Amino acid sequence: MQKHEAVMNDMRFSLQQVERAKPIISELLKGGEIKTVEGTDEEICLMLDRTCGIDYFQVYNNTGLVWGIGSRFQKVWSKPFNTFTVRRSRQSGADTEYKKRQFAIKHNGTYPQLTMQGYYHSTTGEILSLAIAKTVDLMEYIEKNQNNIPVQYTHEDKIGQASFFVVDWSLFQNAGYKLLMWER
Repeated sequence: MQKHEAVMNDMRFSLQQVERAKPIISELLKGGEIKTVEGTDEEICLMLDRTCGIDYFQVYNNTGLVWGIGSRFQKVWSKPFNTFTVRRSRQSGADTEYKKRQFAIKHNGTYPQLTMQGYYHSTTGEILSLAIAKTVDLMEYIEKNQNNIPVQYTHEDKIGQASFFVVDWSLFQNAGYKLLMWER
């Protein structure tokens, strides 16, 4: 499979899972409506996705409040891992979400205010768990604990090897950070 095709397949799966998870997301974020940025051809949406890492917006029309959300959904065969996986490095040397978020936060740039990770069953598509945290909290946690956070590498058969910080939701929460979490 070509790299572009694999990326497009991943994006389609992610969009499908967010569609399924919308009621859960709305419950966790106390209402609002989720709007998709990822996967559209509009120039501003492409820029927000590729440059800023914003995949979705949670829009509260009654108050005018809008939250940018960066998301990752992973399929699992049995139980969810209940972790945030934040790309740490790429084989190509290209900037990762971790480096981009750190830079944007430090320089008051635009980045997703919230980071969302969900897990769904590989055969049924059922959402198994989902968590949302403030991106600044997640980046701070990684910065403070990076020597103790497990690092996972993509499988050898994946095109473009990468490594990820694996942040356990319960350890993140036990460190005093707010976490909105839902489990089946």
